[in-house]
Amino acid sequence: MLFDQAVFRTAIAKVNGMIIRGASVVMSVACAFCGSNAPACSFETETSLFVPSLEAWEQHPVPGQQGLEGAYWEKVPAPVVELVEITRGTEAPGASCNDAGTITLKVSLPPTSTYSIDEFGIYFRSKDEIFPDVPLVGGESEGSSELFFAWLDGHPSQQIPLEIEVEVFFVTDGLDIGPSSFLVIRSD
Repeated sequence: MLFDQAVFRTAIAKVNGMIIRGASVVMSVACAFCGSNAPACSFETETSLFVPSLEAWEQHPVPGQQGLEGAYWEKVPAPVVELVEITRGTEAPGASCNDAGTITLKVSLPPTSTYSIDEFGIYFRSKDEIFPDVPLVGGESEGSSELFFAWLDGHPSQQIPLEIEVEVFFVTDGLDIGPSSFLVIRSD
């Protein structure tokens, strides 16, 4: 039996409903009906597991709160989530990275927040198996975090249109969660 391997440098992936964890994730796709010796596929990405310290989270006071009525501490905010890029596979499995679909998301804090993006992990909840069920962190740039996700998409003739609703939360070191934001990702 021959195997094609795709190496994803994220810390977690789901393969047929099973969660695989590790410093780099190797997704092996058994190719029992083909004789491909295609090279492995590798994506460079800064997306990795969020490892909470489990220490109490240090909240910030609400700006200008002194002497005013209402909450003193700024709560965990809802994230601002944008779709940066979505690509679909262009070849049948076995053609290295050409059979992968990818999604890149940008997650940032609301402009009124006094927190910084590195104070949070980011949790994604979706019925689709593209998004892992553990909090992540991404590469930081200009106050936002960019996260990369890949899946075996296959040849365009075998693909189905995507319509994925993703619920996104911030998670603190103390495992506090904030309100969620929703993003719908569509691609034909």
